[in-house]
Amino acid sequence: MSALADVVIGVDVGTTSVKAVAIDASGAIVSTAGSDAIPTGSPSPGASVQNPAAVWDAFCDACRRLSTSLPRSARVRALAVAAQSGSVIPVVGSAPDGSVGEAITWMDTRSLPVVETWGAHTAETIRARSGWMPSPGLGLSTISWLRSTPGIRVDRWASVDDYLMWKLTGSWLTNPSNAAGMQLMDVATMRWSPDLCAIAGVDSSMLSAIRDSGEAGGTLQSSAELTDLPDALPVIIGGHDQACAALGLGVTAPGSALLSMGTAWVLTMITDRAEITSLPVGFNLSPHVIAHRWSLSQNLGGLGAAVASELPDSIDASILTIGSRRSYPDDPYFLPTIHQPDRTSWGELTHPAEGQDPAVRIRAVMESCAFEVRRAVEEATTAVGLSELTVVGGGTRSEYLIQHIADTVGVPLTVRADASWPALGAARLAADALGWSPDTAATMPSTTLQPLESLDDTTERRYAEYNRLMRGSRQ
Repeated sequence: MSALADVVIGVDVGTTSVKAVAIDASGAIVSTAGSDAIPTGSPSPGASVQNPAAVWDAFCDACRRLSTSLPRSARVRALAVAAQSGSVIPVVGSAPDGSVGEAITWMDTRSLPVVETWGAHTAETIRARSGWMPSPGLGLSTISWLRSTPGIRVDRWASVDDYLMWKLTGSWLTNPSNAAGMQLMDVATMRWSPDLCAIAGVDSSMLSAIRDSGEAGGTLQSSAELTDLPDALPVIIGGHDQACAALGLGVTAPGSALLSMGTAWVLTMITDRAEITSLPVGFNLSPHVIAHRWSLSQNLGGLGAAVASELPDSIDASILTIGSRRSYPDDPYFLPTIHQPDRTSWGELTHPAEGQDPAVRIRAVMESCAFEVRRAVEEATTAVGLSELTVVGGGTRSEYLIQHIADTVGVPLTVRADASWPALGAARLAADALGWSPDTAATMPSTTLQPLESLDDTTERRYAEYNRLMRGSRQ
């Protein structure tokens, strides 16, 4: 810790819980803490709702636990928040908690019928302005659906990040990377779009002011007692959790990329151009949390869940077995069904056999994961090149899998240790606002994997056949 024992705090407000981290001026972690789970309800088919008060309670809980764990000499200098995006909170009037409705989370699909009514022209406008395809679970569709409810009255439309900024500072403020999830912002100008607001039927005055990530957002108000944080603590504008994670990991330069390998896998590639015309079909374009950077991202689906579904009880032995070789030409292919809404499993083999060696199945699943990453990278490189790839998440625990990805994609992988990277990225925003400029990634363990095998004819033929089979399965 620095001589004055100064720290900043980053808080990651996810859908399931809240994590908080304190770092010193060098970027080293001083303390971490987390909240209990945030309840999510599903009162009807397709519904996914949360009580904003429960989110706030979890936030305060994580901050109190963090404050308790800090050394006595520590002095908290600033706070920033990384938050999930897409959830919508309707607000009536200006009174406190009683006027805030339940949050419709990004997992809610009840707005799908509204999305399906939008014609080609509307869909093209949404894509051209927001950088995202029309979809349920984003602000535009959820607000449009809620506004169709008879008798509804809403004075403000908020998301989780600006709701928390209001609770912390008394001001309704958001940032470009979180505003992207409302799908009401022009991704090029990073201001609310009149065209998108017109589709939703709202006025931009009903939305929070957009301020750049890293700017001063105000100071902690009456919330200090609830969070155990200092009175008048500077609150710095934060960002979307994925964008903050990229910042914490040092994924900021054009051509760098991040692969999150959790239950679902997400590929994020960094560019310095907000160009919609060259944007690959399967990718969304969002602002980064640093100036003059954007990210192209694609959700690759539940690949982590597919791998987990195939692992037998003796995981270690299976990893050793599959590591002995790559696939043979006549090995089966695993075709994931991760994007099929009516799926009954995570995928299936092309020619399963009774009594088949479990390692064959696992090897096929992991091969399909590597092929899916390569396919996404190839699609994205029509718009942005790839020079380095950072990987995080549970999938990095399999050396076979990450080495297979390195070999198949043909780039080195930087494997980062498990950490609350969104919270670390938020903490870095707070630290940068104080002029510290810490390197959070450098303080954490990492491993670099170089591609070990050049792609032989067998791998190339299998990749081509895999793509052919997947195209057929989607028709």
